[in-house]
Amino acid sequence: MKPVRCSPIARHAGARAPAVLVAVLAAHGGCSGGDDGGGAPAAPDPYVLVPAEKLAADPAKDCPQSFASAAPLAGNNEGYEAAGQSRGFWLILPPATFAGPRPLFVAFNGTDEDGQEFSERAKLADFAARGFVVVAPSSNGNGTAWPVWDAMHTQSQPDKDNPDLAYFDSLVPCIAAHFSVDKHRIYIGGHSAGGIMTNYVLQRRSELLAGGIVASGVFSLTSLPEPQPLDPMIVLVTWGGDNDEYSGGTSEVKVPAINFVEQASIASVFYDKQAAVGQADCHGANQGHIWLEEKNTGMNGWMVDLLLAHPKGLAGSEGLTLPVPPSPKVSCTTEPFVFTGGLTVECPTTTKKPGCEKICQLYADCAAENATVGSILEPQLTKLGFSGKDNTDCSGCVPHCEAAATEPADAEVLSCMTKQAEEALCGPGIDGALPAIDAINVCCEGQKDSGLCVDVCTIMLENSATESFLPTCVALVGKPK
Repeated sequence: MKPVRCSPIARHAGARAPAVLVAVLAAHGGCSGGDDGGGAPAAPDPYVLVPAEKLAADPAKDCPQSFASAAPLAGNNEGYEAAGQSRGFWLILPPATFAGPRPLFVAFNGTDEDGQEFSERAKLADFAARGFVVVAPSSNGNGTAWPVWDAMHTQSQPDKDNPDLAYFDSLVPCIAAHFSVDKHRIYIGGHSAGGIMTNYVLQRRSELLAGGIVASGVFSLTSLPEPQPLDPMIVLVTWGGDNDEYSGGTSEVKVPAINFVEQASIASVFYDKQAAVGQADCHGANQGHIWLEEKNTGMNGWMVDLLLAHPKGLAGSEGLTLPVPPSPKVSCTTEPFVFTGGLTVECPTTTKKPGCEKICQLYADCAAENATVGSILEPQLTKLGFSGKDNTDCSGCVPHCEAAATEPADAEVLSCMTKQAEEALCGPGIDGALPAIDAINVCCEGQKDSGLCVDVCTIMLENSATESFLPTCVALVGKPK
């Protein structure tokens, strides 16, 4: 391969060629120039390797009527009609000195905030200062498993006619119809619930996207029923550290706590296994549940460099290297993050009511040991008889089960739950907890005379996050008041 002509990325991105571009140099045969004038090793300009090209769009065809004749304004925009809903978004434009097709960053907000609040919290003006058009659509409470974005689906919640995906599909070309957007440099990102939506969209629109930033986002339940290989792109998975934990929610659904470390691992491993995807991951030094720039780490500029070094077609899936992060509070690597912090919970093996020991071990394997679900269901596990640190003491569960299973109908339920427990394959993430949820749904269906079912359903539905997963319990005991 002929050497690539070197030229500073400054004229495109507002800075001289960053260290991350050395990876592109190695992957594309070197370059013919010297250094960039600042003493750094010469690196090829990605805009030479992949020239900017305008995404073709027409406001009359690609925008709803209210945005067909007038361009969106910097700041808040309302009344955007998509999928039968009126939506809003926050828009940050680059300085007028940036000419030509611009990179686009679509930012998904977290729980209990909108596009503006997330943009300001994550300091996304940093992206615009480097030439990005930043658009942050506001969520509309469309989700079921988590009510912010429609991004998580169980088998009983089929993924179809998704209003949030339809909004994304409409908003990108409409923005491009009014502002010159580079078709090779369209990226997405989001934190917390926005990270969930980022995982969802990356897996469904990889043909469009050059990459994304998944920040503290749940990966479980975001995949297609039949996953397909992803197109070339760069994906950065981030989390705040071992203490990346969130508690709270919306007015409808709340969780006592959820830790995002295991979910970061699941996402990192998934993207790393995609042959065409360049995967990198960064974590804070116990910085909590944050977008990494919230602690003034300088990571926004670092992430901008990473994205711009990998336009569509330069995913970096082979030979990807990273510069040192700008803050000692953050560590980054191209190796997949493998979570190894699992628990082991052993329940009693004897019981006066055969089946109770199997049921308790099922709860232990699928919930108490689960690094994602264990904290979410902590109050429920405690009421079911678990105790101790992280509910690793199961000694009270079997007596609790025996005390609840006093009705004639309980014999059938115990037999059913025993069979379900023996066939269960528990694992990590929300998916790995579903065998226990499925057992309750299957065995308690119509069992209004079962003391065991009434007991477990009443306890589980005290946690609003379980409601969408346990339709059998809702039918049996009703929604909690």
